[in-house]
Amino acid sequence: MAGTPVLTDGVITLRRHQLSDVDEIVEQCTDPESIRWTTVPNPYDRVHAKSFVTEDVPDGWHTRKDLNFAIEAEHPDGRRKFSGSISLRPMGDGIAEIAFGLHPAVRGSGVCSRAVKLILDWGFQEPDIDVVVWYAYVGNWGSLRVAWANGFTWHGTVPKFLRQRGERKDTWYGSLRADDAREPKHPWHTPPVLESDRLRLRPHRLEDAPRFAEVLADERSRHFAGRAPWMRNLPPNKEQLINRALEFDARGERYDWTIADRDTDLLIGQIQLFHFGGLDDTSAEAGYSVHPEWRGRGVVTESLRMLTEWSFRAKPDGGLGLRRVSLGIAGTNKASRYAAEKAGFIQVATLPEGFPISETGFDDEVIYHQLNPSWTD
Repeated sequence: MAGTPVLTDGVITLRRHQLSDVDEIVEQCTDPESIRWTTVPNPYDRVHAKSFVTEDVPDGWHTRKDLNFAIEAEHPDGRRKFSGSISLRPMGDGIAEIAFGLHPAVRGSGVCSRAVKLILDWGFQEPDIDVVVWYAYVGNWGSLRVAWANGFTWHGTVPKFLRQRGERKDTWYGSLRADDAREPKHPWHTPPVLESDRLRLRPHRLEDAPRFAEVLADERSRHFAGRAPWMRNLPPNKEQLINRALEFDARGERYDWTIADRDTDLLIGQIQLFHFGGLDDTSAEAGYSVHPEWRGRGVVTESLRMLTEWSFRAKPDGGLGLRRVSLGIAGTNKASRYAAEKAGFIQVATLPEGFPISETGFDDEVIYHQLNPSWTD
């Protein structure tokens, strides 16, 4: 493939594939994460890898349907080797799809973001590429983070869009235009780990899904969730509940924590911070729910104290530097109101029939807030 250009930023190189890459290609394509998130044949062996190098890649360049580069980078053993593949796939009308996958030895080292930048810089100079689109199965957070870091606009989810081994999968999709800035279009919120003597607030994990679903399916939770359609129709795939919360964080719209028992790390509830800004960009709202097994044991009060302390902490010290955190609680939810008051929140208003409860009714919404005594503009 003499026509394949060599692209480099001085740290990584994009080049043509070679037969000497076969061993590393097999290692990549038999890795569980590659099998989970790509369409590589399963099982995969050296015959597949050799065919990929000698037939599939050259044919893609010849037909200009798959402009595929090998990624070369330094491995932990200090040797520069094949580290993955990345391609642009022209689709006509100035649109091309980007696809990439990494060898497990270099994941998390920034190699993929560098490779995406290199291929985009090259691709947008091609006469038939004006827009690049990106797809990933829902839950492929590594792929989403690379697209986010390179300025792709994340448009949402297409249900059962891409096919993988005979099954259609829910798919994230995004796009980037040649004149778009190559930097994130919004923050990606990663909630910090906060701990007390008995509790740990930490980011959600997929293994939390069964307990998370139990919290949301509980009769009391459903009653006070009111008319929220996503609560009335909980998905059968419990991982979707976790992914939904993580998507809000990835869009920079919320911070979501699992409330975990510090000794066992078991999910005992969830707490979130959302509606950032307000008129003066210094406030946020909090929400929470607790697993039925742990109600009445002070979990909400303790969690609210940790969340509020971090929210009020100055930005140079790792916090958000907020002036105000507020809560909206159903008037008849006496347990939640008691927990908020014990955590230092003060009732400041009541909205008559402002809180939807059950599926048909409304309750008064009681507004609480707490002000940061150390806040400075």
